[in-house]
Amino acid sequence: MPKRKQRKVEEEDSTRTGTPKIDLISTLPDSLLCHILSFLPTRCAMATSVLARRWRHLWMDVLVLDLDNSKHSPYYLPGGPHRFIAFVNAVFAQRKAPHVKKLRLACDIPRGEKKTIKTWIHTVVGPHLQELYLDLSLPCNEFGNRDIKLPEEVLTSASLESLVLKGHMILTVYDGFVDLPSLKNLELDLNYVDPEFVLDGCWALENLRLTLHESFPLNASDPPVIQMPGSLKRLTLIQADDTEEDLNDIEDLVIDTPLLEYLSITLWARCLQVSISNYPNMVEAHLDIDQDKEQVGWMLELLKALRQTKLLDLKLSTMECLLVAPAFELPEFSRLLNLELEIPYFNSGFLIKLLHNCHMLQVLTLHNREKVSTVEPEEPNCWTLPMKDPDCVISHLKIFEFKGYQDSADEHAFVAYLLERGPILKTMKIHAHRSLGLKYKHRIRQELSTIPRSSKTCKLKVT
Repeated sequence: MPKRKQRKVEEEDSTRTGTPKIDLISTLPDSLLCHILSFLPTRCAMATSVLARRWRHLWMDVLVLDLDNSKHSPYYLPGGPHRFIAFVNAVFAQRKAPHVKKLRLACDIPRGEKKTIKTWIHTVVGPHLQELYLDLSLPCNEFGNRDIKLPEEVLTSASLESLVLKGHMILTVYDGFVDLPSLKNLELDLNYVDPEFVLDGCWALENLRLTLHESFPLNASDPPVIQMPGSLKRLTLIQADDTEEDLNDIEDLVIDTPLLEYLSITLWARCLQVSISNYPNMVEAHLDIDQDKEQVGWMLELLKALRQTKLLDLKLSTMECLLVAPAFELPEFSRLLNLELEIPYFNSGFLIKLLHNCHMLQVLTLHNREKVSTVEPEEPNCWTLPMKDPDCVISHLKIFEFKGYQDSADEHAFVAYLLERGPILKTMKIHAHRSLGLKYKHRIRQELSTIPRSSKTCKLKVT
C-alpha cells in the first residue's frame, strides 16, 4: 500500500477508535521551545502567541532579539520608522527574559530618536551579551554629521564574541577606549570609523570584515597605519564603491597575520601600501586588486606569501596587472588544488608557465572577459607546445572549465592540449561566448569531440 494511502487509513482508524493525535512539539520543555524561537525574527516569534495558551508568553522569554526593519527585509514594517520604534518599545516593555544574548537591529532612525536607540542598546548590554549587530541609518545633525556614541560597556564588554557595525553613521572611538578580550568576529562598514583604535583592543579576533569608505578616517592629523591582529584566521578587506581611486587617508595596511586561513581583498586604491607576511596556513584566497605597473610589487609579494593556499581566485583587475607587469618570477604553489582566473585576454604562454608552478592542481577554471576588459595584448598570442608537460596536467588535473570561450586558435590549441595530455581528466566544460550563435557552438562541439583524449573517462560538455 502506498505510504500516503496508509497514512490516511491510519488517521481514519484513529478517528474511529477515538485515539487522540500526539502533539509532539507540545511535549518539549519551554527552554527548548524558546531556543527554537530564537532562530526566528522577533515579529515571527511574537506571532506564535496565537497558537495556543501555552505559547502566549513564550516569546517574552527568548534571549535573542532580531529586529530588522531595513527596506529589503521581508519583515519590513510599513508605516514609517516611527511605527517601528513604537513596536520595539512595546517589545522591550513586554519582555520577561532576564538578559539578552544576541541583538540584531537594522533600521532607519528618524530625527530626534537617537536617545531611543541608545536606550535600547543600554538595555541589552550586560555580562551575557554575546552578539551585537547594528545596521543603522541616522539623519545628519546641524553640523552635517551622523555621529553616534556607543555605550562604553559595548566596546569594553568581556562577553561580546561578535560585533557588526554597519550603516550611514559615524562611530567615535578614542585611543585606549576599546577592550574586547572575547571578540572573535568583527565587521565594520561605516561612513567613518578609525579601525586602528578598534583593532588595538581585539586581542583574540579571528574573523575581520573591513570596508574602507571615502571619509575614512575623518579629521585625522596623521594618516593611520592599520595593523591587523596577529590572531586573525579570516580577513575580508573591501574598498567601498563610494570611494575614488586613491585612499590617501591611509598610509599603510599591515597584514602580519601568520595564522590566516582565508583572505579576500578588493582594492583599487593605487597609492596604498600594503605590508604582508607569509601565510603557511592559507586555505582560500580571493584577490581583486588594481595597481599601476610601478606599484605592483607588493601584489607580487602577496602572491609569494600565498604559495601554500589550496584555492586561489584571481579576479579580472588582478590578472590585468599581472599580464602587463614587468617580468617577474611566479611562485610555486605546492598545495594548490583549485585555481580560478578571470582573464582580460587569452594567453596560453602565461597559463602554461603558471601550470608548471601548480604541481598538485586538480581544478582549473578560466573566464575570458576580453569583451569587457580595456586591456589588449600588444601582439597576438600563438600556441607553442611546451617542451615539458606541467606535472599537474599529466598527474592531477581532473576538472577544466572555460567560460567565455571564443574559439581563437590559441584557445583551441590549449583545450586540445589538455584533452590529449590529461590522462586523469574527468570533466571538461566549455561555455562558448554569448555572442557566438548556435551553429557556431555546434561546430565547436563537433571539432572538440574529434580530438583524441588521453583520458578514457573524460566527459566533454559544450554549451
